[in-house]
Amino acid sequence: MKIGIYTPYLDSFGGGERYMLTIAEILSSDNDVDLLLDKNLANQDSKMLICKLSKHLNLDLKKLNLVKAPIGAGGNAMERIFFLKKYDLLFYLTDGSFFYSTAKKNIIHFQVPFENLDNSYWSKFKLSSWTLAIYNSEFTKDIIEKNISLPGEVVYPPVAVEDFKPLSKKKQILSVGRFYGYLKTKKHEEMITTFINLYKHNDLKGWSLYLAGSLIEGDESYLDELKDLAKNYPIYFYPNIKHDDLRKLYGESSIYWHAAGLNETNPEKMEHFGISTVEAMAAGCVPVVINKGGQPEIVEDQVSGFLWNDLSELENLTLKLIENDTLKSKVTEKAIERSRLFSKMEFKEHISKIIYA
Repeated sequence: MKIGIYTPYLDSFGGGERYMLTIAEILSSDNDVDLLLDKNLANQDSKMLICKLSKHLNLDLKKLNLVKAPIGAGGNAMERIFFLKKYDLLFYLTDGSFFYSTAKKNIIHFQVPFENLDNSYWSKFKLSSWTLAIYNSEFTKDIIEKNISLPGEVVYPPVAVEDFKPLSKKKQILSVGRFYGYLKTKKHEEMITTFINLYKHNDLKGWSLYLAGSLIEGDESYLDELKDLAKNYPIYFYPNIKHDDLRKLYGESSIYWHAAGLNETNPEKMEHFGISTVEAMAAGCVPVVINKGGQPEIVEDQVSGFLWNDLSELENLTLKLIENDTLKSKVTEKAIERSRLFSKMEFKEHISKIIYA
C-alpha cells in the first residue's frame, strides 16, 4: 500500500509524534510510507529532524520517505486534491482543523479533546471525506463525538513498558510532568502543599516527594517559586532529567501522584491519557491519581491503584499506603500487570487490525 502520514507537530517531540511515528514504523515494514512535510517542516532540515526523533523515541524510521506536500497551513487546496489521490491510506494527526482528502481511505487522529470544533457545513463537508477517527482515550472520544459524526475507535498510545522495571523501593512519592509556569497544568503547587500537610501532621519519617519533568527557557522563575514553597521539606526537583535517571527514579519510587485537571472544567486542561502514569505502574509504583481525564481508564480504582477527587482524598489514600505495606505490595503487582495492556505490542496489534481489516 501507498500510505501518507501527516502531523503538523512533527518538530515538537510530543506524545502525538510518538503515536504517529510508531504507526509509521509499524506500517513501513510492509508498505511504502511517506511522511508528509508541510511548508514549515519542509523549510527545516527534515532528515536531521527525523534522525533526532528516531533517537529520542527509539523508533526505526529508516524506511520512511520524506515528502514535501501541499498540506497544512499555506498549502494549496487544489494541489492537495490531486496530490493525495495517489495514496491508498492517509493518517492525519489533527490540530483541530480539517481538510478534504482524496486518498482512498482516510484516518484522522485526535490527541486533544477539543471542545469547540468548527461545526459549520463546510467543516462537515471536509470531514465527510474521512473514513474513521481514532482517539487516544475514551475521554477524548466522548468530548469530540459531541461535535462530529464520524465512526470512531479508541487506540491507546504505545508505552514502552518494557523499559521500566521495579528496583529496590524507597520511601519516595514521585510525580512526572512539565514545569509549565504559564498554565501550571500539572498542579505542582497543590502537590507540594499536600505533601507538606501530610508531613506536618503524620509520622512520615524518611518519606520524600520527587518532582521530575521538562523545563524550557522562560519557566525557570516558576521552578524557583516551587523550590521556595518546598523549602525546609524533603521535596526534590529534577528538571530535564535524563531518561536513564528517570527510569531509575520510577523504579525506586513507591507511590506515584498525578494531579493534572484538579479544579479544571475545560477538558483540554485535563490529562487526555496519561503515559507517565503507565510508566510509573510498569516500574512498580502504586498510582494515586486524579479521577479525571484519561486516568480512570488506566487505573482500576482500589485494584491497580487509587483514584481521588480532592486533595483530602489524595492525603488519606497516600497515608493508607504508607501505613500498610501489605496493601502497597498487593496493588503494586496489579499495577505492573495492568500496565502491560498499554504496551507497544498491544498498540501494534490494534493498529494492524484497523488497517488490514
